[in-house]
Amino acid sequence: MSFSCLPKDVTGQIEIYHFGTFYRLTSFMYASGLTGTDLDHGLDEFLPTMVSDSEFGAAIRRCHDATRFEDLDALPKGEAAKAAHREWKKKLVLWRHKALEMTGCKTLEELYENARNSNSTRTKDVYAFFNSRLSKPTEFSDISDYFPDYREFIVEQPASDEMLGQAARAALDAGVRNAQRPPRVRRGSK
Repeated sequence: MSFSCLPKDVTGQIEIYHFGTFYRLTSFMYASGLTGTDLDHGLDEFLPTMVSDSEFGAAIRRCHDATRFEDLDALPKGEAAKAAHREWKKKLVLWRHKALEMTGCKTLEELYENARNSNSTRTKDVYAFFNSRLSKPTEFSDISDYFPDYREFIVEQPASDEMLGQAARAALDAGVRNAQRPPRVRRGSK
């Protein structure tokens, strides 16, 4: 059974990257289930991969606390939404450039070559960490829970920083390049 929760139960949403010798944690903007990397007001932290589980978990907690909640009805619509998205994409270029600077990589392809990604959702009851797949040369995406490669790591509240760090590392380690699709079942087969 895979993790699920109602949008109203979410108290934090973040993404975690493993780029070479760094972890990068970035908080999300959250509006009734609509999410995105918060490049305007979010928390964006780089940590060396040799940090302790407790230090890593404390940073995870800080990023969850920095989740920015918005009213879905207050978000731009129509042409204003398109303009806001264009501005967000410009900021994404800068966000990626910062990762290149921190890691010493020359290109995004080099940066993502051995990268890993995990998303995490927090509710009042749990922290949930999910593995992901590299779906394009420089883009990660979620793995559907019916795929054999899907993994989730649940830490019940109250959670220690050490437990959060361990779960996040496990989710990052479970990342895959190309997630396997579930086996096809032919109609009429036994």
